[in-house]
Amino acid sequence: MNAADLKKLRGAAALAALMALAGAGALWASARLADEAKQDHTRAIAARAAAQSGLAAAQAEELEIAQKIDRYRQLAARGAIGAEQRLAWVELIRDTRARHRLGALDYEFSPQRPLDRSIAPSDAGELEVSSSTLRLRLPLLHEGDLLTLLDELSQLAPALVRVRECSMVLRVVTDATPEALQADCLLDWITFRPKEGGAS
Repeated sequence: MNAADLKKLRGAAALAALMALAGAGALWASARLADEAKQDHTRAIAARAAAQSGLAAAQAEELEIAQKIDRYRQLAARGAIGAEQRLAWVELIRDTRARHRLGALDYEFSPQRPLDRSIAPSDAGELEVSSSTLRLRLPLLHEGDLLTLLDELSQLAPALVRVRECSMVLRVVTDATPEALQADCLLDWITFRPKEGGAS
């Protein structure tokens, strides 16, 4: 092999080395681009998930606000927001008793007091909750009269009426007192008001 052949061989080897280096560089660049593309895809997926989560949270908050507004309107419509309407309560009790021809009815409201949040209606939100307890005693011909009375009070009162407890005992029946039962109940009459200085 002469000098010219050696020179050609060295040139070919150098060219082959350059081509190998170029190929390795291309492979490295391709791998890096693929890795960056994969990272971009992962970030895009994470960003989309975050956006969807944020949208779901916003929709849930919007629904909760709408429910609170609707509940507030319902309470306001029945007169359960604001000062107690005791005169209306007393008139409702008397009218219901007369309408259903119930016996002599004895009742007494306790003073209004703040209601413990642990037993307040769960949808009270930021409203202040107060309660006045009604002690109700009346004679009954049968249990259905008591259920009718409690149902009408709960449906018609300008307050939320919640039965705390009720008991019934047998009593002596006479011509003057034909009712065979005596009922004794405690009812919470619950009202609401916006917190002072707060939004409703």
